This record gives sequence, C-alpha cells and structure tokens, in this order.
Amino acid sequence: MKQQKQKKPAPPVEEIPPEPQDTRSRQQMADEIASLEEELRQEQERSKESLSKLLYAQADFDNYRRRLSQEVESKIDAGKAGLVQNLLAVVDELELALKAAKNAESTSAIVGGVGIVLRKFGDILSAEGLSAIEPVGKKFDPTVHEAVERVQCADKDEGTVLEEIRKGFTLKGRLIRPSIVKIAVPQIKEPDSSEELESGSS
Repeated sequence: MKQQKQKKPAPPVEEIPPEPQDTRSRQQMADEIASLEEELRQEQERSKESLSKLLYAQADFDNYRRRLSQEVESKIDAGKAGLVQNLLAVVDELELALKAAKNAESTSAIVGGVGIVLRKFGDILSAEGLSAIEPVGKKFDPTVHEAVERVQCADKDEGTVLEEIRKGFTLKGRLIRPSIVKIAVPQIKEPDSSEELESGSS
C-alpha cells in the first residue's frame, strides 16, 4: 500500500500592518481650516480698514496743505497790498514834488521836495524790516561787504572800510544786498633813491 505524500504546509501569509491613522479626525482638521480661514478674513478686514484710514488721513493732509498754502498766499497778498498802499503815498508825494518843480524858480525847492519824499520812502521800507548796512570805519566783513577797490592807507588798519560806493541792506536781519566798498591796505614803502645809489656804488 502506497504511503500518501504529506502535503507541505502553506507558507504563512505576511500580515500587512495597518496604516497609522492620524490622531486628528477629519472633523478636527476641517475645524482648524475653518478657523484659519476666519483669521485670514479678519486680517483682510483689518487691512482694508487700515488702508481706508490711511487714505482718509492722506486726503485730510492734502486738504490741510492746500488750506495752508491758500492762507500763506492770502497773507502775502495782504502784505503786498499794504506795501503798495504805502508806496502810493510816496507816488503822491513825487507827483506833488514834480508839479512844484515845474513852478519853482530855484532848485532849492526841488531838492527839499525830493528829500522829503526820500525820507518818507525810507520810513516805509524801515517799517517793513529793511535796514541799511553802515560799513564805513568798520572792519571788512565778506558776509555783508563786497570790496571793489583796495586803497593804500598809512593811518588805517588793514581791511578797514574807507568808503561805501553802493549801499547794502538787510531785510529782517537777512542780507538782501551787500555793501560795495573800498578798503584800506598797508602802504607799500618805496625805496629811498639815496639808499639805491649807496647800494649800487658798493
């Protein structure tokens, strides 16, 4: 009697390990996404609000700058109007002086009239803050003086202003026109002719 062949046992089936499940459920993930979306929406709203405030502030600043510019221009125009009114008074005086000059027999009346007008004109400019620079006898100052001639002078210190050729002015302390002046420089000593002869003969 033939022995039956024993069947080989089937190889054990490898068990595939289950995929690790995420500890968070789908609902939790959905909630987190919804929360992030809500935060993003809130940030967008805040950004829009900040941008709107910035635009309003820019518009307010532009309006303020425009108003300020208009006020400055208005004050300048008012100042000009006041100055012109004062100058018109000088024009009136000049017209009267011209009429008087036509009827005058001597020049003294003309000189007197022009002198009065000039003083009045100076008073108006002084009231506006104009001041004449008084340079004569003072040390040369390049910030307010302009030297056009240097004169040899034995009895004055070097750089002393000897003469004013054209008046200079400041307006409320700010230079608007320098004084044109002559200044002193040391006198160059000319060699004595007798000294030259002695030095030549030796």
